[in-house]
Amino acid sequence: MKKNRFLSFLLAGCLLFTGCSGGEDQPETTTDGNTYVDVTDEEGKPVTNAEGEVVTSVIPAVPEEKELTVGFVYSGKAGGDAVSEYFEDARAEIARVLGAKTYYVENVLVSQFEAATAVLVEKGCNVIVSTSVRYANAVYDEATGNKKVHFVSYGGTKAQNNLSCFQGEVYKGAFVCGLAAAYNSDSNIIGVVADPAVISVYNVIDGFIIGAKELTKNDTDVRVNWAWGNRDQETKDAIDNLISQGCDVIFTATGSRFAVQYCELKGIKVIGLSYNMPDLAPENYITGTFCNVKLFLIDVLRSVRYGTDGVEVYRGGIKEGAVRVVAINEKAREGTKEICDTLYQLCEQGKALVFKDELKDTNGNIKVKKGETLDADKIMGIDWLEQSVKSENNYCEPLLDPVGSDLTVYEDKEQAAGTDAEEAVTAA
Repeated sequence: MKKNRFLSFLLAGCLLFTGCSGGEDQPETTTDGNTYVDVTDEEGKPVTNAEGEVVTSVIPAVPEEKELTVGFVYSGKAGGDAVSEYFEDARAEIARVLGAKTYYVENVLVSQFEAATAVLVEKGCNVIVSTSVRYANAVYDEATGNKKVHFVSYGGTKAQNNLSCFQGEVYKGAFVCGLAAAYNSDSNIIGVVADPAVISVYNVIDGFIIGAKELTKNDTDVRVNWAWGNRDQETKDAIDNLISQGCDVIFTATGSRFAVQYCELKGIKVIGLSYNMPDLAPENYITGTFCNVKLFLIDVLRSVRYGTDGVEVYRGGIKEGAVRVVAINEKAREGTKEICDTLYQLCEQGKALVFKDELKDTNGNIKVKKGETLDADKIMGIDWLEQSVKSENNYCEPLLDPVGSDLTVYEDKEQAAGTDAEEAVTAA
């Protein structure tokens, strides 16, 4: 994140004025709004340059606050899954903390991103938030062609002056969750149901596995099944298969609330990518991890409001508060909180290097050499599964005829909220 140059100049100017000016002359405020102050020495005498001219310091004018109207673009329902719940929570916080007006459009296909942007801009939005990695290229193109609007891309990696990108280092939270999973497993067979659309899903899964290996070393046995997070039947079949393989703890690396609730229904211990694990699976959740997107969004929107240098590409983890771990369920195995707290504190202190020393993929290829530690860019580019994965099945069916958005612009969260996941779990 760049430093706030305006604040630096302002503080420098104030120090010159208050600490070095001993004369009675008042600073001159001009029509450009800046304040010009003569620089004086310790005796209060004007400081001159080589030409004998008095040196002046400029205190920049305080920038006018920009009124914010923020539009959110969702690939599904607003609040329809765990990820969009993060953004709905952030949307409410933006309105509360910054007094910004917010709107959103839901069920937007990638091919509709331009049209969704247009209807939000027509509503007066001067900031557009892309809530899915699916839109990464589309939002970059929009930002290139529309410099009057500031864009925010969740999962994007190419920034511009009017485009801020971010993704939390969720693999660090998953690392702690992996230890919790191994500690609470009796069979030492741990299941993962994963959505390919989750940002950096491979490093999230691998971070989870490496966390489990903190306890079980090379005896770790992980089974991974892939299922689209918005397809409940696929998710159900994937979880049923994991249970049939002997998995007694399942990590739901997906935004699907259904996945967590179905594990609760089946009586299987579950860890998920959701902040409200206690609500979704009160009896069987162990913990969970999630991205604290409102921390980033409020920071970006403040920079837009005051015209200061903002975030370009941001990756935050536990240390920065951008990634959080859900409090351990009191029903988890005794000692879970204590061992997880130790690992969490190491992450918080920046001392837990997850992808280090020798790591191999499922084919036995060395992906991290002994004594090596992967940097942030390489971690975000991981596209392999750690060798502890003993089986991998794909339940993802292609979506042949996707239904797009009607481009209705909503203002109230309640207009889009539904109980589909709860009804589906009950029916299952």
